[in-house]
Formats: sequence, structure tokens, C-alpha cells
Amino acid sequence: MPTAHPVHFVLGDFDKNAFHEAIRGCEKIPEGGERCFRCYRLRLEKTAKLAQEMQMDYFTTTLSISPLKNAQKLNEIGCELAEKYTSKYLISDFKKRDGYKRSVELSKEYDMYRQDYCGCVYSKQERESSRS
Repeated sequence: MPTAHPVHFVLGDFDKNAFHEAIRGCEKIPEGGERCFRCYRLRLEKTAKLAQEMQMDYFTTTLSISPLKNAQKLNEIGCELAEKYTSKYLISDFKKRDGYKRSVELSKEYDMYRQDYCGCVYSKQERESSRS
């Protein structure tokens, strides 16, 4: 995808054990609840730590593009973690001002894969059962 400025991407490892430990006891809570909030914290903590290690000024997440994700909670957690690490958190809600719609358009334009669940096994199961 062409950009006016270079954009660097860091692919993080998925630690299945850390995820299951973080959400333990929340497995049956529907998407959008405490299970997601714990996952947000896990992901954002790894991001904040890496941003500090790489001496980046800011860190953020693209999760707020999803209509199913709570941008207010993501921002709250991000700001808490910015107090713990040296990088600042970039407050965002990428779904605002038709951001979600625009992300769908760009995905089509650049032939990018989009999935209809966040990526966790529980969200995937919820999507599959809602289709049946």
C-alpha cells in the first residue's frame, strides 16, 4: 500500500498460554466484556513494552477500528500503561468519522484479507454459532 511516509510493521508473537492465563474465568463471557478487556491489556502491555525498547515516542492499537471493540476501554488501558512505560499512548477511535467504512473500502482496494472476528478462539466460536 503506498504511503506518504514509511510505515514500519512489527509482527508480534502470539503466546497462547499467556492469553489463556489472562482470560481465565472469562471464557464464557460474550465478546465485548471482561474477556476482551483482559486481552486488550495483554496486547497493549506487550506493545507498550516494545515501544519502550525501540525508543518510540508513541504506541497505539488498530483494534478501535472495529465496531465490536470498546475504544473507551482501549484508551483507558493504553493511558494506564503509558504511566508505566516511557512511550506515550496515542488515544484513538478509528471507527469515528466513517473510519470502519473507510477501512472496508481500503481493504477491497488493496485486496486485503478481513476476518469477521477479533482473532481469539472464543470470538471465532461466537461468529460460527451465530451463522448456524
